[in-house]
Amino acid sequence: MVAMERIGFRGLPKETLEQLKPRLKKLHLPSLKVVLVTDHQGQRERARYRVFLVGGKHALLTEDAFGPAYGEEGVRALAQLIETLRKGGAFNFKEAVLPPDVYSTLDELDPHALRERLLANANPADPTLFAA
Repeated sequence: MVAMERIGFRGLPKETLEQLKPRLKKLHLPSLKVVLVTDHQGQRERARYRVFLVGGKHALLTEDAFGPAYGEEGVRALAQLIETLRKGGAFNFKEAVLPPDVYSTLDELDPHALRERLLANANPADPTLFAA
């Protein structure tokens, strides 16, 4: 059974990051897969992101709250999150680009199906691409 925690506030990068920070302290960051989930290919300069963190049988998915789609605050929050993860030892960064119709229904999937879908669509990503 997959334990899935969903956190954050749609469209509120700063608040989502603040809710995420205490949870990061409880995770073993070097063993995490960090998947940045978006709904459009080739539009990183306007992208919106959800962040999926998975390690072992535990997983966490943020609301859609990070990236340039949410202005300077969204860019800054994503960069701060990536920096925190990297400083904590995370190194396995991926990006998953899903069709918009699938992206919009992620919250309807059961945790196992969600985990499988995101990991199957994840490709290696350079975390420096998401730095401010």
